[in-house]
Amino acid sequence: MLVRNRLAVFSVALLLACAESAVFGASMDGKTPAIPKIENSAGWQLSEGCRVYKFGMLTDPDCDLLTGEGVTIQITRFRLLSLPPGQDNRAIVGIQLQPNHGHWSFSSPFVTLIVGGRSYTPAEIQQAVVFSGSDRPVFLKKLQPNQQSYELPLSEKRFFGLRFPIPQNELANGFALRITGLKKDGEAVPVPILRFE
Repeated sequence: MLVRNRLAVFSVALLLACAESAVFGASMDGKTPAIPKIENSAGWQLSEGCRVYKFGMLTDPDCDLLTGEGVTIQITRFRLLSLPPGQDNRAIVGIQLQPNHGHWSFSSPFVTLIVGGRSYTPAEIQQAVVFSGSDRPVFLKKLQPNQQSYELPLSEKRFFGLRFPIPQNELANGFALRITGLKKDGEAVPVPILRFE
């Protein structure tokens, strides 16, 4: 039983770790995933992080890294490629945060998704987990997914899977993402808006 539990935790860790470090490739459905553009980018830099298209799950997450102001933000868009009847098809966006100095927090409403001129905030945090820093082995620790604010310790990466009240196929024609809940030393940090077209 203990071995099965450890294997399950390791599998989840491997899945999320692969999402951080996978090599670029074409998506399974033949479409090239959108590469975002950032607005008001003073002091911020955007780079492609990963594009994962296989590991036993019918997902195609696309990742981008936004760095600036003493923090690295990984944005992951999970696209389910094949949905069984009745499965939840709401859009999921993953936000992983790793500050490198200062006192940081991530607070509700966390992120705003803008599609067709309408704004959506996450209906729920589907997952909130912790990775150790890069100089230590990967471990997973679950966080309570219903908090209004999360501290962001310097020694850890914190990943939040945010589920939005909009079907994922409505993102196909483009959307924008605004990270609204990031604070440093109690002050709101303006993060560039990412536009996916």
